[in-house]
Amino acid sequence: MNHISKRIFSFVIVLGMVLPQPAFLATTADFNPNFLLSDEELQAWNIMSRTDIQAFLDERGSFLSTLRTEDKNGINKLAADIIYGAAVDNKINPKYILVKLQKEQSLITEKSPTQKQLDGATGYGISDGCGWDCQTYKDNQGFGKQVDAAAGIMRWYYDNVSSQSWIKRPPLSYTIDGEFITPSTLATGFLYTYTPHLQGNKNFWTLWQSWFDQVYPDGTLLKSANDATVYLLQNGKRRPFASMTALATRYDLRRIVTVPSSELTRYDIGSSISLPNYSIVKTTGGGYYLLDYDAKRPFASSDTVGKLGYNPDEILDVSEQDLSVYILGSTITANTTNPLGELVQIKENSALYYLKDNEYHLIYDKAIIKENFPNLTLQTVSIDKLKSYVPGQPVKIKDGALVLVEGDNRVYAIENGKKRHIASEDVFNGLGYDWKNIVTINEFTGILHETAEPIYLRSDIITQPVTATPSTNKPTVPPTTASQESTTTQTTDIADLMITTPKDHWTFVGKTMDSPVDAYLIADYASGEIFAGKNIDTVRPTASLAKVMTTYMLIKEGLNLNGSVTFNSATQKTPPEFHRYRIIDGERVKNSDLLSAVLISSMNTPVRMLVSSVTNDEAGFVSKMNAQLRDWGLTKTSLKDVYGGAVENDTTAREYLTIFTKATANGTVKQYMGTATYAYDELLDLDGLPHHFDDHTNDLMKDKTLSFTIVASKTGYIYESGDNLAMLVSRKSDGKQFVIISLGNPESANKFAAPKVLTEWAMKTF
Repeated sequence: MNHISKRIFSFVIVLGMVLPQPAFLATTADFNPNFLLSDEELQAWNIMSRTDIQAFLDERGSFLSTLRTEDKNGINKLAADIIYGAAVDNKINPKYILVKLQKEQSLITEKSPTQKQLDGATGYGISDGCGWDCQTYKDNQGFGKQVDAAAGIMRWYYDNVSSQSWIKRPPLSYTIDGEFITPSTLATGFLYTYTPHLQGNKNFWTLWQSWFDQVYPDGTLLKSANDATVYLLQNGKRRPFASMTALATRYDLRRIVTVPSSELTRYDIGSSISLPNYSIVKTTGGGYYLLDYDAKRPFASSDTVGKLGYNPDEILDVSEQDLSVYILGSTITANTTNPLGELVQIKENSALYYLKDNEYHLIYDKAIIKENFPNLTLQTVSIDKLKSYVPGQPVKIKDGALVLVEGDNRVYAIENGKKRHIASEDVFNGLGYDWKNIVTINEFTGILHETAEPIYLRSDIITQPVTATPSTNKPTVPPTTASQESTTTQTTDIADLMITTPKDHWTFVGKTMDSPVDAYLIADYASGEIFAGKNIDTVRPTASLAKVMTTYMLIKEGLNLNGSVTFNSATQKTPPEFHRYRIIDGERVKNSDLLSAVLISSMNTPVRMLVSSVTNDEAGFVSKMNAQLRDWGLTKTSLKDVYGGAVENDTTAREYLTIFTKATANGTVKQYMGTATYAYDELLDLDGLPHHFDDHTNDLMKDKTLSFTIVASKTGYIYESGDNLAMLVSRKSDGKQFVIISLGNPESANKFAAPKVLTEWAMKTF
């Protein structure tokens, strides 16, 4: 296999999700050798975060979850960081890398891999001709190099497919292991180019399907819009309910999620669920059983049925075939107490228990009762009742439930007794979940459910329509701002849209370092001394960095954080390309929560809502901000609006240092800008969707490997500005605080890499 040569990367911009409509993936679970992956799937490089990759490895108890080894540059890193870095650098889906590691050397499941397995992790350069002696392999030996090479060669194929005739591609046909193959996508052709064998690629496809094809967790109820059949997802299959009684005796009908019919075809059909739960049945062979969800529990004898008080008229006659899909459960004898279960509350201490089969099971939260046992009545009993029972495991909430844990702003879906974080509101809405079905549970119940992998949308979700950017007549591209960060990509070349400083006009202050950002500044927070800078007096668009000045002025003008604002779209809604805040006219939100939306997730409309709480004259408020800037002696900074959308919002790195320092001197502003996550409910909800939650737009807040702590930060982005970032950081070694400002970062696809490098350099240098 040839070496990876020059790689040319396209820029990627992101926008929000809409409801799921599968667009391009195969709709059959059968292996089709002509279609392995779509190009969109293979290139969905940001479908998994670094945290998601680590969770994937942790969930499987992989050796790689704790492996720390050299990356392609010889720097020691955790395997998850190496995989994530290769995905980002090469714009290739990290799922592809994970599957490659398993297919080639079983590194995901191997508990004690050999050094040889790690050295040849992805099989890169190991060909049929020379095997492990190939020079290409030797040049790329080692886990870090192998991971990068496997991702890099796919990017190289995309960049060079038109000039290299040996790269397999559609619509040409090839003979692979005696079978005629016509790749239907470039991705399929590239996989056959990398591994020219049918079975090897079938193994790849099988792993991908088993790991990544299912999005909805087990326990979810699904139906299509044009079919009344409801399915339960269980063990990756969809089990149809044959009757409404069978469904209603098991689940709350409000939990049904309606999806396109093509989504259902992604799941194999499982056995149907035809009998009501807790039915007493008699088989043609004369056996009696209690149906307890997936188990058939035999009665010790027909006499036992009568002794336990069951009415013969309630017994259903079934065939042995009807019960073949049920697992055999524990036998019910005359001494079995509460085979159907009983809910009790102890009058002496108010503790809740579920009693069943001579065991008592503690219930940590009353919310579990409504979710798990809607048909049982809670009874108050003496603690003496427990003396005839033995202790069992605490009750976990039912699979498929949506929960919000007190003290945690994340929404989870329960699967196999574990809680899976739903990555964002976009993901929640994109999956078609109903906010009304979220159950709030206490911290103890949350701890009881171990945390598993997060849930994210597949890359085959259709995004919002592409529209024009607001402030230029440049080529049509999807609108985005700092608050419009999501997981679906639309590839385009936007490098020409960012305002850049010609190289012959570059100026530097202090020590210099090579950085792709157009302007940067490193300063001492306490004194304001500038240690280093590039183009620090060059005027650039602020984008959402303007929000820092707005919130500073809001607090100066007497913003009441305990007050609230009722949304009026006529006066408070930002233009459509900037409005992504989920709210309707008449809904009311607390000011402190709006401030979270502004400074943590950089929402735009909430800024205007907050301004309306202190003045009816928004234009006059902007004038006051500009007057304050003049009072500070800032002559190159000018604000056009309160949220940073207009390209005319200008500043320089030197002058923004003053704004950022003065704003963060206010404890409230600093606290909000340093908060990693938030969650709140609207004070007045009119659409049944009161809950909001999000993470900070600065992904570095999640990075635990940094040599510094981020005390406060703000992101900003419009096309003309590129990515902006301002941070107040504290060096972990001595607590010294710095202000780091980077303006005009062109690497939107990896926007935090350059600021991270700049800040780490500052920690070592000053």
